[in-house]
Amino acid sequence: MIDYNKINELIKNASNVIITAHKDIDLDALGSILGMYYIVSNAKKQVYIVIEDDKSEPEVRRALSKVSRLDKVKPVRYSQILDQVNDNTLLIIMDTSSINRLQNKELLNIKNKILLDHHIEDGESITNLSYKHVDSNQSSSTEIIMNIINELNIYIPTYVATIMLAGIYIDTNGFRVKTNENTHICVANLYKFEANIKELQYLLKQNFNRYEKRQKLILKAEFYDTIAITTGGKNIYDNSELAKSSDTLLTFNGIDMAFSIARINKENIGISARSLGGTDVQKIMVHFNGGGHRTEAATSIPGVDVELVKNELLNYLRGDTKWK
Repeated sequence: MIDYNKINELIKNASNVIITAHKDIDLDALGSILGMYYIVSNAKKQVYIVIEDDKSEPEVRRALSKVSRLDKVKPVRYSQILDQVNDNTLLIIMDTSSINRLQNKELLNIKNKILLDHHIEDGESITNLSYKHVDSNQSSSTEIIMNIINELNIYIPTYVATIMLAGIYIDTNGFRVKTNENTHICVANLYKFEANIKELQYLLKQNFNRYEKRQKLILKAEFYDTIAITTGGKNIYDNSELAKSSDTLLTFNGIDMAFSIARINKENIGISARSLGGTDVQKIMVHFNGGGHRTEAATSIPGVDVELVKNELLNYLRGDTKWK
């Protein structure tokens, strides 16, 4: 169980608070950051959001743009607030426990740290924490934050509630995986804050060219019993497109696991893995130096030979049953 009193105590004892998340921030990370922002603001503390991504997904850009206009919440780089950091500064890390995925590793120099996450921890986990809550049974980090908001009776603005709803929606693949009674309770409470489903639809609108490119990737899928695997050839895809491809493959009849493999830049190949929960794709991705959750995980592998990575994955799936 999450220790609401401990979190509240650490916030109240802080001189100021910095909130951050993983690189390549997504809507769940952003939703959980914004929810925590209002928890900290309710305690009358100066709070900063650190996001240093050079580029973001369209839905994240839309959300950040609107929330900065409506609620005057604007992210900063760590270098911009270094002179505000002292021994009583509190760092709150959302949606990752991995050192290498953090927005800025220099943040770990801050003495007092809280970590809240729903991913299974890997071998490069952040340590020396004042408080940690990692619960892989939660649908999302946003759900964890909503539990705190409900317990502490915190107000959040309508548009922030909409972003948080989008974060849960994306991380549950439209409430098809990682969803239980508490997930729906959190969603119901977001509607009490007037989360707007029409605004959510606008937030998640797709670019047609990106959609067409993703469909070509999906159509290249090959099927191995209950497993679907697709590869992107020489094309470069970003991580979110690989994730959406795997989500779609998982909706086909008879498919329990899906993998999308493609170059994510000139130096690295990404794998996005999805399952319906019967198999643990996080364990599979850990074998390839990645991580994530039982039903969704990913990794990045140095190299440019997509087919070689696919064959290595197939050999592992056929020859090792530890992930089952």
